[in-house]
Amino acid sequence: MRVLVTGFNPFGKHRSNPTQRLATEADRRSVGKAVLAGRVLPTEFRRCDRMIEKALRETRPDAVLMFGLAANRKKIALECVALNVDHSEAPDNAGRKPWRRAIDPRGPLLLESTIPIDRLHAALRRARIPVSVSYHAGTYVCNHAFYRALRQAGRARVAFIHVPRRSPPRRLRRALDALVKAVAGGNSRVRRAVNKTKGGP
Repeated sequence: MRVLVTGFNPFGKHRSNPTQRLATEADRRSVGKAVLAGRVLPTEFRRCDRMIEKALRETRPDAVLMFGLAANRKKIALECVALNVDHSEAPDNAGRKPWRRAIDPRGPLLLESTIPIDRLHAALRRARIPVSVSYHAGTYVCNHAFYRALRQAGRARVAFIHVPRRSPPRRLRRALDALVKAVAGGNSRVRRAVNKTKGGP
């Protein structure tokens, strides 16, 4: 199984971004039977699109785990939906401040995570990592990337995870491993069910 892991570079007043290190260190690592590919996305509305498309094309993942920084969150947050809107009073790293602009004028108002949130939540709880569920990923570049990935990923399943500013690298790595195992385990169950209906082992 191939899993694409994405993070972002620093932005605004944040001199570092814990998701950048997470994605960088994930590249070419294995978790169980899953092989990871890590990519760092630019915190820019326009360039982000091209990088997502390129990453999906290069890695051809079965699942995509996207990570972003939410400085005011107290614990990891699993995002349930992506909204079809770019809106920010703070500029991205290219200086752009979109105002109530649709990400995709022909797309739906919102898209749901295609990896079951309950499964991810349970996996983090088992790993004793504080976790919450969120229904608002914001309207900045994180939400933009989440929406674009959901639209472009084809059969690959996609989830977005926001992390607090003070996220120890070891805890984030444990969280990533738990999430990957949850996704890979779910994928195996789906394959077994399909094989059973076809008369396979």
